[in-house]
Amino acid sequence: MTEPFGLYIHVPFCATRCGYCDFNTYTPGELGSPRDLTGPYLDALDRELELAAARVGRPAETVFIGGGTPSLLGGAGLSRILNTVRSTFGLSLIHISEPTRRY
Repeated sequence: MTEPFGLYIHVPFCATRCGYCDFNTYTPGELGSPRDLTGPYLDALDRELELAAARVGRPAETVFIGGGTPSLLGGAGLSRILNTVRSTFGLSLIHISEPTRRY
């Protein structure tokens, strides 16, 4: 029996930068609007998931989407990520986490 594993998908976009954050994230002022980068980011993520799934060769038990602010990808972007995970790894549980409290 193989060990279960989960995927962590980092979304590097934030509306603003929090002073305590050490994650690799970018704000609109640093790279332009996150919406302008959504397409290239999702294209690269699709390919990365395909390559990783071919190498790992087993289903993921969970997927965690976090990092910056995943909701900046919009519903269509998040759906695309989850559809790609399903088609490459399969999955049994989805947990989307985003801070709801601003400091």
